[in-house]
Amino acid sequence: MTRPFRLSELRVAPSLLEERFAADCHTRRCVGRCCRSGVWLDPEDRDRVLAHADLVRAAMDPGQPRNPRQWFSTRTTVDPDFPSGRAVHTRVRNGRCVFLNGGGRCVLQKASSEAKLAVPLKLFFCTAFPVTIDDGVLTLDDKDFRAGQPCCDSTEGGPLSVFDVCGMELRHVLGGAGVSVLRRLARRRRA
Repeated sequence: MTRPFRLSELRVAPSLLEERFAADCHTRRCVGRCCRSGVWLDPEDRDRVLAHADLVRAAMDPGQPRNPRQWFSTRTTVDPDFPSGRAVHTRVRNGRCVFLNGGGRCVLQKASSEAKLAVPLKLFFCTAFPVTIDDGVLTLDDKDFRAGQPCCDSTEGGPLSVFDVCGMELRHVLGGAGVSVLRRLARRRRA
């Protein structure tokens, strides 16, 4: 499983600390739009999913592809934002990630929850969204991609910060100690 990043390994985009969100914005209000185009993942995470293929298949809707060969791209690309330095992509079928069910929910998350797995199957950057790492920079995913979403669309002058809206996601990416360091950095920027 992809480990949390150490903040010292990353640069922090100023926009991460400056963006503001509406009072009712929260990642628990996710509608799954971000899942439609699939996600990049470390091959180690792919292998973990494939090792639990029976659980994943059992969590899928009838129309989802049951053959694990249809779940991930066969091409591996070099990407230093992943622990192995390589990345693969989930496949997209009918305009949506193969792991997104008809209700707009992730079957990897469903399978992990139902099986009470100690190490979840949901992919690192899926769990982190809208927080991401792009070329070694901790940031929020593309603003146009988040536009209009009740879970993560930023708004000029909103009352909430990234810590209010994406606290769980930041802990997932950085761990608790990393989030504490990031909060101190944010306070210094405001001062």
